[in-house]
Amino acid sequence: MGHARSVRAVTRLEEHRMSAAFTSYGLRTIAGASLDPILNVDDFRMSEPTFPPHPHAGFSAVTYLFEDSKGSFVNRDSLGDRSVIGPGALHWTQAGRGMMHEEIPSVAGLECHGIQMFVNLRRAHKDAAPRAFHVEAQDVPEVRGDGARVRVLAGELDGHRSTLTELLTPIVFLDVHLEPSATLRVPLPRGHNGVVLAIAGSGLVGADADHRALPEHAAAAFADDGDEVALSAGSTGLEVLVLAGAPIGEPVIFGGPFAMTSRAEIQDAFARHARGEMGHLEPSFRARR
Repeated sequence: MGHARSVRAVTRLEEHRMSAAFTSYGLRTIAGASLDPILNVDDFRMSEPTFPPHPHAGFSAVTYLFEDSKGSFVNRDSLGDRSVIGPGALHWTQAGRGMMHEEIPSVAGLECHGIQMFVNLRRAHKDAAPRAFHVEAQDVPEVRGDGARVRVLAGELDGHRSTLTELLTPIVFLDVHLEPSATLRVPLPRGHNGVVLAIAGSGLVGADADHRALPEHAAAAFADDGDEVALSAGSTGLEVLVLAGAPIGEPVIFGGPFAMTSRAEIQDAFARHARGEMGHLEPSFRARR
């Protein structure tokens, strides 16, 4: 058995309610801990088209629909991709130097429950050609144990490896389901930042001598003092996302839909978008006024 990491901090996710058709619980920072290379994560529910076509550059926008999602998403982008993201499926938009995309519910009024996560790219990769990766639900490897089921969305667990093998920023991305009172230890590489987000249910994180309560819509960050994350489910079970990656360690400057390492790079991204170099994508719906 490995050594469980100690818990550095636990924080509540911040609720955002844009409209009756879109709400989310978001993670941007955890005091005293680094999420690098993760920029932010949103646990969202969307039932109507909300965001018209928009550009991204300098990072990857990752969308995963939970298995309990009633609806599916349609993802369109300026590369010509049109993918349906069904429950349990994953779409990874590696924006690189820039691209346009739009994601809306396949059926208006049918709620979609998912995660959107932004994963940073190194400065050397921010000018890479944009790419889109798609993984159908049936192609996500699963690892099962005593009271546990883990979907391997990115990275590897117990010899089960995600099909996403060409990512410029490789990360560990696991959807963990624990039955009531079940426990699990998830290996995390030394030197990687690690965070756990509670999606449903509640439980404990950390080793027995250092465990902390993890309620629904909360996140825990860990010290780099072990090679495992210890999880324990409460009486109603627990679903968490486990995220980890090697820190990039470069400045992060946001400018609207772009993430770069300097203001000059942000200005250049806006100029390239204005010149049409990130492509064009006509909206598939009329935004409400």
